[in-house]
Amino acid sequence: MQLSLQLALAFSLLFFGLLLIALSQQAHCHHHRWAGRCNSIGLKSVGARRTTGIVALLLSATALAAIEGLAFGLVLWVMAAAMLAAVLAWVLALSR
Repeated sequence: MQLSLQLALAFSLLFFGLLLIALSQQAHCHHHRWAGRCNSIGLKSVGARRTTGIVALLLSATALAAIEGLAFGLVLWVMAAAMLAAVLAWVLALSR
């Protein structure tokens, strides 16, 4: 698999994990647009969303550490997680 495809998969898992963890919080758990999509794939409870989000975050960190090396991969993961968390907070706040 090409490197760019591996990175895209790792960052997609990272975004998906952050989104699911955000949707498991009280302020966003009944967000119509995103929570409806989570309900359609079977993640109807808060615990299921949170658990799936944590697993997705761990998989993305593992993937980046395997692709880029342990130290650089984890630094890249932390920087990407911070940036994606800020973007996700902005998107969820605007669509409320």
